[in-house]
Order: sequence, then structure tokens, then C-alpha cells
Amino acid sequence: MKFTVSGIFALILSIFAAAGALRAGPPTTEEVGDVGSFGHNVLYMGAKSGFITLSPACTPAPTPVPPATANDDQCFTLLPAPTVTNFDAEDILRIKLPRRATRTIIYPALNFFIDYQLQNTTGVFQSQGLFAFTARVTIESDVLLDPSIIDPQTGLPANGKLVGQFSYAFRDDRSMDVNDRQRLHETLVRVGNAGISKSQLVGQGLSPAVVDDLFQSAMTVRMSVTGNARLVTDASVTCNMRLFGD
Repeated sequence: MKFTVSGIFALILSIFAAAGALRAGPPTTEEVGDVGSFGHNVLYMGAKSGFITLSPACTPAPTPVPPATANDDQCFTLLPAPTVTNFDAEDILRIKLPRRATRTIIYPALNFFIDYQLQNTTGVFQSQGLFAFTARVTIESDVLLDPSIIDPQTGLPANGKLVGQFSYAFRDDRSMDVNDRQRLHETLVRVGNAGISKSQLVGQGLSPAVVDDLFQSAMTVRMSVTGNARLVTDASVTCNMRLFGD
């Protein structure tokens, strides 16, 4: 049997390639971090928006008390300066996922279009002009109604939901001289990084069986926003959430 140099060289390369493939195997956590979703196709799982307004006079009315369900447009009446106005836009938006919507991860992408004005109209120096808010994402599922399931964020029975699984915070806090004024218009973004994954939830203390059942079940992913305003003449926040999965 005769072998050419090129044939022998090709044979050697193929042997090394096969050996390398056998050694490689699937990636490890050390190599890629999230092995659960590695190589999976991306799924688009919906996008929703909600609208928050702060105004000296809400029309037709301020946010309902108690907070309404499925209320995507909420207005809060600003108190006269320099009193602090606190606001709580519960359930400002939500995405309802069907059973088996995703395999191992819920990956949120949040953005906020904000417009507000700080102005000191009190006639004296003010040590604080403030506009701040925190958005929190909560997951709801009937699987979480089991009283033995503890929400790792609160240490209490989950009662059907895992609160604060993903969040974003914004704060503008400054001193203001008499008649100081500034209007700001910004776009803020936060994406999931690790997302809300099976491995993350297990790492927080939920059992693998509960997490598996959760991802097999229908889920509602809700956003709520709380905040504070001082020396704010008006403000609006458009809240947007898109979910990705695998």
C-alpha cells in the first residue's frame, strides 16, 4: 500500500481533530458561566409598557387606592414644595407567559424614558431636590402557592410570587439655590446579564423540583415602581419591558 505525503498529513490532522472533539465535550460553568442556556435559540416572549405621571393636578384622578390591577397608566398628585411626594405604581405593566414558554431562563430587558423638572420656588436655599424611583420585577405562578416554598428575597412564604427578582434604580439628589431650575430628559436601560435562570433560583435556595415545575407552569411577570419626588414640578416615566427566553 502506498501513502503520499499529503495523504499522511491529512490523516494525522483528522486524528488530532477527532481527539480534540472528544476532549472538548460540552462547555463547563467555568468556561461559559451559564451552561443551562448555552447554545439554545433565543425566544421573544413579549413586550409591554406602562406610564407614570407626577403632576400638581392629575386628570381625571390620581392613582386608585388600593392600586388597580392591570392599570398601565397611573398619575400621582405632587404635594406643594418642599414636601416630599411618595408614589407607588403597583403592577404598572405585566407579561403573561403560557406553560413551557421558556426552558431555563427569563431574560428581561428594561428601558425607561424619563422627563422631569426640578425647581426651587420656595424662596430659600433647599438642601435637597430629589427625583428617585426603583422598578422591581416579580414572578407569579400557582406553583408558588405551596406554603412550604419560601421567597428567598423576603424570607417569608412565597404566597404565589417571587418578589424583586430583577430591579433597576434611578436617583437624582442635589441641593438647590433659590430659583434653581433644571429639566432632564433621559433614556435609561438595564438588560438581564444573568437573567432569571433556573440555576440562579436554585442558588437562592429554591429546590430544583420547584424550579422545574415553575418553568413548566404559566407565569405572570409584573413590574411595579416606587419613588420619591421633592421640588419636582412635573415628571413622567414610560416603563418598558421585553422578555427573552430559550
